[in-house]
Amino acid sequence: MQMTLSDRQVSRFRLVCIAILFVAAGCYGIFTIHWPWMHDDQVFHYGVFLLQHGKIAYKDIYDMNMPGCYLMERWAIDIFGGGDLGWRFYEFTLLGSMTLAACVIALPYDWLAGLVAGVLFIIFHGIDGGAMATEREEVITVLLLVGYAFQFLAVRKSRPILMLPFALSVGMAVLIKPTAALFAVALLLFTFFVLKRRAQSPAPYLLFSVAGFAIVFAVLLSFLLPQSLGPFLSIERQALPYYSSSAPATWGYLLKHSLPAPFLFFLPAAVLLAVANRGRANWEIWAIRAGVVLGALSYFVQRKGYTYHRYPFLAFALLWFSLECAIAIKAKGWLRNLGVLGIAVAVLVVLPPRVNRLRHERHNANPLADQLQVDLQRLGGSSLQNRVQCLDMVSGCYRALYRLGLVQSTGFMGDLALFAPDDGNVVPYSRRLFWDDMHNNPPQVIVLSSEWFGVTYSFDKLNAWPQFRDYLNSAYTLDVSRSFGSFSGNVLAYRIYVLKKVT
Repeated sequence: MQMTLSDRQVSRFRLVCIAILFVAAGCYGIFTIHWPWMHDDQVFHYGVFLLQHGKIAYKDIYDMNMPGCYLMERWAIDIFGGGDLGWRFYEFTLLGSMTLAACVIALPYDWLAGLVAGVLFIIFHGIDGGAMATEREEVITVLLLVGYAFQFLAVRKSRPILMLPFALSVGMAVLIKPTAALFAVALLLFTFFVLKRRAQSPAPYLLFSVAGFAIVFAVLLSFLLPQSLGPFLSIERQALPYYSSSAPATWGYLLKHSLPAPFLFFLPAAVLLAVANRGRANWEIWAIRAGVVLGALSYFVQRKGYTYHRYPFLAFALLWFSLECAIAIKAKGWLRNLGVLGIAVAVLVVLPPRVNRLRHERHNANPLADQLQVDLQRLGGSSLQNRVQCLDMVSGCYRALYRLGLVQSTGFMGDLALFAPDDGNVVPYSRRLFWDDMHNNPPQVIVLSSEWFGVTYSFDKLNAWPQFRDYLNSAYTLDVSRSFGSFSGNVLAYRIYVLKKVT
């Protein structure tokens, strides 16, 4: 005899899941409220700080990150401030907006599916630690899901004007990383063919989309013109291909780290339910499936294997799984039971131990920035304005300068190309620029971190550029060398060099 869950039992199950999910979301807020901004955030924070002090992007600030990174960071700082607590509320707003968008997408099926996907993403993201907070792919994921929600509403309600916020949201994602453009193309194609099938004119939908993208393009030009456009194009033409080819991960590593372990259940379950639900799948479900494929493509094409690179893949895969479960639950018989089982595993089995793990793990910022701030105060503090230089990537030097309100001696953000193997193009060009800038305005203090991009954490990186190593040892005195123990299996450390007095 076949046992099928009744509507009443499913309703009670939904209430239990909703309660657990809201508690889990609240736990994320409580357990992470103390996180400081760190890692890549410090680069964009400090970049905005330099812009606020009259520096010109890509002309005075040598950095290959896309304009959208600085635009989003600047707007967020204007709204939430540049402090640690404000930045936590910024991320809470991002994650709340993403979850709300997922619920809007899931509304015709069951908004609970959106809540499941959103909260699971939040907790998986939380386990990744404070270094991944408000990373570029996290912001892109939020913007893409918000764009999906507006596009779905536009077609559902026959409201072409809603394609305007769709284009604004997805367009900003493209300004952060061009890989997001594939999502825009996919959604526009879905819009066109779905409306054609319904014998509706897609013209007004496409026109509002064009208007939204035009606004984004105007914002881009307002940021780059009149002095940044040329340097931006020059940097992207040289530095971006070089960075893309630097330190690629193996395909085995990429595959192994593409998704957290529970997806060994989520993805096969989604495929199984997709086959069982094939008669009920509509264009929206196919658009979400396309998002899964494009999210995976975005992760693999970058070839770095960084944890945050998988966020679009992670979010769309969770949403796809949850929607397939929601569709199954509305059916009868064994299919309903499978849908309930899928949500039960996600909410009752996968989620609680990971919330507990988030509570016990410590994702505090590394102490480098705090100690470096003390050392820089000792060496002069405000008197180091325009007289201090970081040779670092994301270890903490830029956070210390930001907190002290100090502008660097040069506009170099990161030392990636300075201590990399000489490629005969980007590396010698970058070294020449840095050499000239530093000699035009010799820093009183140089902070050298042990972070060596693509290699390890070691001060041996100086040997990759012997000319600078010899100059540093002859013109500067080693003031202090500090080590802060293991960081992802490497020794996090910095040295401070002080310019010798001319006698």
